[in-house]
Amino acid sequence: MTPNMDIMTSSIIFVIGAPGSGKGTLCKKLAHDHGFEHMSVGDILRLYASSPEAEEDIVHSMRHGELLPPEQLAPILRKALHDCRRDKILLDGFPRKPEQAAPIEALIGAPMLVLFFDCPEHLARQRFLTRKLPGREADDDQLFTKRYREFADLNSEIVEDYKVKGVLLAIDTSGETDTSYQRLLEALRVRKEWNAIKG
Repeated sequence: MTPNMDIMTSSIIFVIGAPGSGKGTLCKKLAHDHGFEHMSVGDILRLYASSPEAEEDIVHSMRHGELLPPEQLAPILRKALHDCRRDKILLDGFPRKPEQAAPIEALIGAPMLVLFFDCPEHLARQRFLTRKLPGREADDDQLFTKRYREFADLNSEIVEDYKVKGVLLAIDTSGETDTSYQRLLEALRVRKEWNAIKG
C-alpha cells in the first residue's frame, strides 16, 4: 500500500481528552480492530523534535510544554499524515486549542467524527501517574496539573464547536478499559459515518 497522495480523501477522526483519559489505550484498540492508523500528535511531535531538520524554536517550545501555533504545527502534521499508509486515521490529541482547528482542517480536511474521551480528574491523574510510557519518564504530578488545567481551560470551546457541527461523540471513559471500549463502540455504531467506513 502506498502513502496517501491526497490527505483530503482520507477518513480522519479527531480524538480529544485530558491526559490520562484513555486516548492512547482506546485508540490502539479501535485501530487494531477496525483497520485505522492510530497517530498520536504527541508522538509525531516528539519524533520531529528528535530529527535533524527540527527547528530550534519549535523544539524549545515543546521542551517548555507550550502548545504550538497552527503555522508551526500544520506542516509537521501534514507530512506525517501524507506519509501514512492507511486512508483511515485516528488523530489522537488534536486539536489541543480552538485556534489550531480551522487552519489545519483547511490542509487536511474536516474530521468525519470527533471523539471526546471524558474522564474525572482524579481518575485521569491516577492513570497518568501510574502509566509507564517510553519517552515519557518526566510525567509527574506537576506536569499533570499543568496539562489538565490547560485542557480544562481550552476544551469547552472545542467541544461546543464540534457539537454544533454535529460530529462530536462524548464517551465516558471512567471505567476499566473493556467497559470504556464497549461504550465507545456503542456510541459509534449509531453513526452512519462510522458504519460507512469501519473495517
